[in-house]
Amino acid sequence: MTLLQIIQEFCRRTGLSVPTIIVASRDDQLVQLWGLANEVVEDLVRRHSWTELQREAVFTSVAGGDQGAIATLADVGFLKVLNETIYDRTRRLPVFGPRTPQEWQAIKALPMSGPFYQYRFRQGHLLITPDMPVGHTMAFEYASEAAILAADGTTYKTAFSADDDTLVLNKTLLLLGLRWRWKEEKGLPYLESFRAYEAAVAEASGSDGTKQPLSMSETSPAIQPGIFVPAGNWSLP
Repeated sequence: MTLLQIIQEFCRRTGLSVPTIIVASRDDQLVQLWGLANEVVEDLVRRHSWTELQREAVFTSVAGGDQGAIATLADVGFLKVLNETIYDRTRRLPVFGPRTPQEWQAIKALPMSGPFYQYRFRQGHLLITPDMPVGHTMAFEYASEAAILAADGTTYKTAFSADDDTLVLNKTLLLLGLRWRWKEEKGLPYLESFRAYEAAVAEASGSDGTKQPLSMSETSPAIQPGIFVPAGNWSLP
């Protein structure tokens, strides 16, 4: 649903006049609803690493330890790197981290050669040690806060700025979040609406994507080398 469609639906459910425009409107109430919609989106993108907002960044290493600004390497609304996803694809090895400031300084003071790289973030830059050679293909996954898709179908935004902008997350969460925030701003009872929003967010985040099975044993579910016999009927000689 677009911003216009979402606010139209909210107004229908709330008993308000249904608008035909939002962003260009001079109606204070519509401007407030627009701002509250962006507030709900800001809350949602920080509540959970939604699979709809997970992206992959691939870049070429530069010589040295500083690989550049993380917001430049992951340029679509970077929010945070997903743990244990940084890899040197050229060497086919993981980059371990993040290292704490204390660990980083110890590593730099007592350098040890080895096959594995380690990383940390400082001042918004990705730092890797030992120094990287130029030209390696590096990759990682990250959570994005760009949950809004423009009408061109290719431009992602972090907030609604046009009537035909579309939310890529579940529209029900936005409608529920809009309802309790609007009631709060108007001084109306909003506790039940807030609880409904929180319950919906918890349910949506819990069912987002697929989950790994939990095992209390030490055995690994990964396929191990060996003879594999498929299930089914076997013909006898």
